[in-house]
Amino acid sequence: MRFRIICSFFGLLAGDGAFLVLALLNALRTSLLLQGQLKAQCLIALGFVIPIAIASVIGWLAVGVPAALMVSSKRILQSPLWLLLLFGALLGPIALFVIFLLLNRGMPESETFTHTGFIWICAILISTVAFAVHCALVGRRAR
Repeated sequence: MRFRIICSFFGLLAGDGAFLVLALLNALRTSLLLQGQLKAQCLIALGFVIPIAIASVIGWLAVGVPAALMVSSKRILQSPLWLLLLFGALLGPIALFVIFLLLNRGMPESETFTHTGFIWICAILISTVAFAVHCALVGRRAR
Protein backbone atom coordinates (compact mmCIF):
# COMPACT_ATOMS: atom_id res chain seq x y z
CA MET A 1 0.00 0.00 0.00
CA ARG A 2 2.74 2.43 0.95
CA PHE A 3 4.67 1.55 -2.21
CA ARG A 4 1.70 2.44 -4.42
CA ILE A 5 1.29 5.80 -2.68
CA ILE A 6 5.00 6.52 -3.18
CA CYS A 7 4.71 5.54 -6.86
CA SER A 8 1.68 7.78 -7.15
CA PHE A 9 3.62 10.68 -5.62
CA PHE A 10 6.49 10.19 -8.07
CA GLY A 11 3.87 10.17 -10.81
CA LEU A 12 2.53 13.49 -9.51
CA LEU A 13 6.04 14.95 -9.58
CA ALA A 14 6.47 13.71 -13.16
CA GLY A 15 3.13 15.20 -14.19
CA ASP A 16 3.97 18.57 -12.64
CA GLY A 17 7.42 18.36 -14.22
CA ALA A 18 5.89 17.72 -17.64
CA PHE A 19 3.66 20.74 -17.20
CA LEU A 20 6.64 22.87 -16.12
CA VAL A 21 8.61 21.81 -19.21
CA LEU A 22 5.66 22.61 -21.43
CA ALA A 23 5.23 26.03 -19.81
CA LEU A 24 8.93 26.87 -20.15
CA LEU A 25 8.94 25.77 -23.81
CA ASN A 26 5.96 28.04 -24.37
CA ALA A 27 7.85 30.88 -22.66
CA LEU A 28 10.82 30.27 -24.98
CA ARG A 29 8.53 30.30 -28.01
CA THR A 30 6.89 33.51 -26.85
CA SER A 31 10.23 35.18 -26.20
CA LEU A 32 11.39 34.25 -29.70
CA LEU A 33 8.25 35.79 -31.13
CA LEU A 34 8.73 38.94 -29.05
CA GLN A 35 12.46 39.03 -29.85
CA GLY A 36 13.75 38.87 -26.33
CA GLN A 37 12.31 39.04 -22.83
CA LEU A 38 13.05 35.39 -22.04
CA LYS A 39 13.48 36.07 -18.32
CA ALA A 40 10.15 37.87 -18.10
CA GLN A 41 8.36 35.11 -20.00
CA CYS A 42 9.88 32.42 -17.76
CA LEU A 43 8.72 34.32 -14.66
CA ILE A 44 5.23 34.58 -16.13
CA ALA A 45 5.29 30.83 -16.83
CA LEU A 46 6.35 30.08 -13.25
CA GLY A 47 3.61 32.42 -12.05
CA PHE A 48 0.94 30.11 -13.38
CA VAL A 49 2.78 26.81 -12.90
CA ILE A 50 3.14 27.19 -9.13
CA PRO A 51 -0.59 27.60 -8.32
CA ILE A 52 -1.50 24.74 -10.66
CA ALA A 53 1.15 22.55 -9.01
CA ILE A 54 -0.30 23.36 -5.58
CA ALA A 55 -3.79 22.53 -6.84
CA SER A 56 -2.47 19.30 -8.33
CA VAL A 57 -1.23 18.21 -4.90
CA ILE A 58 -4.71 18.83 -3.48
CA GLY A 59 -6.24 16.90 -6.38
CA TRP A 60 -3.74 14.10 -5.86
CA LEU A 61 -4.71 13.81 -2.20
CA ALA A 62 -8.44 13.90 -2.98
CA VAL A 63 -8.55 11.70 -6.10
CA GLY A 64 -5.08 10.42 -7.02
CA VAL A 65 -4.28 8.52 -3.84
CA PRO A 66 -7.64 6.70 -3.71
CA ALA A 67 -7.33 5.84 -7.41
CA ALA A 68 -3.81 4.53 -6.91
CA LEU A 69 -5.00 2.34 -4.05
CA MET A 70 -8.03 1.04 -5.93
CA VAL A 71 -6.19 -0.07 -9.07
CA SER A 72 -4.28 -3.24 -8.29
CA SER A 73 -0.99 -4.20 -9.86
CA LYS A 74 -2.68 -7.20 -11.45
CA ARG A 75 -5.16 -4.88 -13.17
CA ILE A 76 -2.32 -2.64 -14.34
CA LEU A 77 -0.50 -5.58 -15.91
CA GLN A 78 -3.63 -6.92 -17.63
CA SER A 79 -5.06 -3.65 -18.95
CA PRO A 80 -4.08 -2.24 -22.34
CA LEU A 81 -2.04 0.94 -22.37
CA TRP A 82 -4.77 3.04 -24.00
CA LEU A 83 -7.20 2.15 -21.20
CA LEU A 84 -4.71 3.12 -18.50
CA LEU A 85 -4.00 6.43 -20.25
CA LEU A 86 -7.72 7.12 -20.62
CA PHE A 87 -8.29 6.40 -16.95
CA GLY A 88 -5.39 8.70 -16.04
CA ALA A 89 -6.76 11.45 -18.28
CA LEU A 90 -10.15 11.22 -16.56
CA LEU A 91 -8.67 11.56 -13.08
CA GLY A 92 -7.50 15.15 -13.68
CA PRO A 93 -10.90 16.68 -14.48
CA ILE A 94 -12.49 14.75 -11.62
CA ALA A 95 -9.86 16.13 -9.22
CA LEU A 96 -10.30 19.64 -10.59
CA PHE A 97 -14.06 19.40 -10.16
CA VAL A 98 -13.55 18.31 -6.54
CA ILE A 99 -11.24 21.31 -6.00
CA PHE A 100 -13.85 23.66 -7.47
CA LEU A 101 -16.47 22.14 -5.17
CA LEU A 102 -14.18 22.65 -2.18
CA LEU A 103 -13.56 26.28 -3.13
CA ASN A 104 -17.30 26.94 -3.48
CA ARG A 105 -18.28 25.08 -0.31
CA GLY A 106 -19.97 22.30 -2.26
CA MET A 107 -22.17 24.52 -4.42
CA PRO A 108 -20.93 24.75 -8.02
CA GLU A 109 -21.79 28.03 -9.69
CA SER A 110 -21.48 28.90 -13.35
CA GLU A 111 -19.01 31.71 -12.59
CA THR A 112 -16.63 29.13 -11.18
CA PHE A 113 -16.21 27.44 -14.53
CA THR A 114 -15.92 30.51 -16.76
CA HIS A 115 -12.60 30.91 -18.56
CA THR A 116 -11.14 27.73 -17.04
CA GLY A 117 -10.52 25.76 -20.25
CA PHE A 118 -6.75 26.02 -19.90
CA ILE A 119 -6.87 24.72 -16.33
CA TRP A 120 -8.86 21.66 -17.45
CA ILE A 121 -6.24 20.92 -20.12
CA CYS A 122 -3.49 21.26 -17.51
CA ALA A 123 -5.34 18.85 -15.22
CA ILE A 124 -5.63 16.29 -18.03
CA LEU A 125 -1.92 16.58 -18.89
CA ILE A 126 -0.74 16.29 -15.30
CA SER A 127 -3.02 13.39 -14.40
CA THR A 128 -2.24 11.43 -17.57
CA VAL A 129 1.50 11.66 -17.05
CA ALA A 130 1.14 11.02 -13.32
CA PHE A 131 -0.96 7.90 -13.74
CA ALA A 132 1.24 6.58 -16.55
CA VAL A 133 4.35 6.91 -14.38
CA HIS A 134 2.51 5.35 -11.45
CA CYS A 135 1.46 2.38 -13.60
CA ALA A 136 4.97 1.99 -14.99
CA LEU A 137 6.51 1.90 -11.52
CA VAL A 138 3.91 -0.44 -10.04
CA GLY A 139 3.99 -2.70 -13.11
CA ARG A 140 7.77 -2.85 -13.04
CA ARG A 141 7.78 -3.98 -9.43
CA ALA A 142 4.99 -6.52 -10.02
CA ARG A 143 6.97 -8.21 -12.81
